[in-house]
Amino acid sequence: MRVEQISVLLRNEPGVLKKILESISEGDINILGLTINETAAFGELRLVVNDTKKARDILKKMDLSHNVVKVIVVDLQDKPGKLLEIARLLSENDINIDYIYTLASGNNSALIAIKTWDMNATEEILLANKIKIVTLENMD
Repeated sequence: MRVEQISVLLRNEPGVLKKILESISEGDINILGLTINETAAFGELRLVVNDTKKARDILKKMDLSHNVVKVIVVDLQDKPGKLLEIARLLSENDINIDYIYTLASGNNSALIAIKTWDMNATEEILLANKIKIVTLENMD
């Protein structure tokens, strides 16, 4: 079975993602996974949410260009080499992977990777606001 993913074209500038996330949150929509790919002027936000129709209605009201594509979601054991098995299988069958990103689940928590223009300042802000930063050692 395939899952609907919303792809949103957005300006690559501070505050744009915040506005989208605020609107989605106010709509009581749960984000199950997301990724952003960027260029100098624009980015592409890819979202998997628990209510695609409601999220699309919000994006339309915000006048944001978006579309829906289907993705395949697989459940892999959290062990080294499991993703390699998928990549190897597809490669051996001459299938190119366009992109991959994670959907976090389990124990009512999610692990989110964040990359910013100023990683030092980002870390300071998160710590100052008592946001737990996880290291690889903490994830074992």
